[in-house]
Amino acid sequence: MLKPHNIAEVKFEAVKEIGQEGRNSTAYIVQDLQLDAQIVMKRIEKKSIASADEYFQEARTLYASSHQNVVPVIYACEDAEHVFIALPFFKNGSLKALMQERNLTVREIVRTSCQLLSGIHNIHSKGLIHFDIKPDNVLLSDRGEALLSDFGLAKQMHLGQAEQSRLYLPITAPEVVNGGGPYDLRFDIYQFGLVLYRMCCGEGCLRDQLGQLDPKNFLPHLAKVLADGTYPDKSTFPEHIPDRLRKVIVKCLSTDPNDRYGSALEVANALADVEDCLDWTYVVEAGERSWVRQEGETEKRFRIAGDGSTEFTATKNGTTRRKKSALQGLHDNSWNKKSIEGRRMKVVKNNPKTYRRRETAAPKSHKVISDAQKKKALSDFTNARISNGLYIELRPNLPSSKR
Repeated sequence: MLKPHNIAEVKFEAVKEIGQEGRNSTAYIVQDLQLDAQIVMKRIEKKSIASADEYFQEARTLYASSHQNVVPVIYACEDAEHVFIALPFFKNGSLKALMQERNLTVREIVRTSCQLLSGIHNIHSKGLIHFDIKPDNVLLSDRGEALLSDFGLAKQMHLGQAEQSRLYLPITAPEVVNGGGPYDLRFDIYQFGLVLYRMCCGEGCLRDQLGQLDPKNFLPHLAKVLADGTYPDKSTFPEHIPDRLRKVIVKCLSTDPNDRYGSALEVANALADVEDCLDWTYVVEAGERSWVRQEGETEKRFRIAGDGSTEFTATKNGTTRRKKSALQGLHDNSWNKKSIEGRRMKVVKNNPKTYRRRETAAPKSHKVISDAQKKKALSDFTNARISNGLYIELRPNLPSSKR
């Protein structure tokens, strides 16, 4: 018979460290000796935290958010010195790692986005705001499907809103400096828009833009470009990104939350209308830009040389045909109008297994933000202390759940 509280041993051997995830945690690939399997173990030092139970909350959140596009938790445990959270090991790594290897096609961008939005929709329907959606926190399953991970900053909503004092600067939403919290699920919509922006413009685009800010007045300068909507730069899309996709990104990144999509489902349905230029791969090398597409045994390539001249080639069985061509040919619907199987979430919305709950949407907010509120929010932001990379604590007296 089981006792009310049973203590059992878990045995594992560290294989390698895979990253410092936050102030207090480190992630490892380990070999679980009982399961005879490689898993990821997140280790948190108790001496660096106020309460071990607070750090079990991330495990509870993951467990409660069971979904095909959310990383599941295997188990959570502790010893005298550490808290451990065990997660599956995904050999394909993160979306960030994939984006560092190559640029994604529009088809891949839309498919990955809809998978990620499915996970976001799930946690929103359970009353959670993630607050840390970025390519690092999107893992890829063995089938290459996107899974939302790392709920260290996630907060439970109360009356549709949640407070958050700890933020990652490159993905901070404008409302942080335009009035402050509490925030609603449109904070996550903004951060998803940044992920979508980076998939289109390149993994390093935000880092490059942040590098252009005044290092001596970094936070005030960032606050300014967030407030006026010039960060991120929405004029930098590569030529092959379709207008419909650009419009989705711009709406997600609206400075006013009321101008964004009200739910993850709304964003997915807008992405379902993207039909142009689906399968071109954008390549930059040796000062030249190219767009490559494989059609059976034929490789089609648009090339823009350093002097601005353009060329189109079609190569098959070692034979290449060349002709001068305008870049607009990339958007020729006769080449590119193919459906993206399963991308229309309108179709799966009524699937009772996937959508047991009604759509969760943020209500339009008409609250008036006073000048004093704006001034305080701006002061909290510009006077915050940057630590552990680019994380900030706006109000240190509030509890933080960042691991």
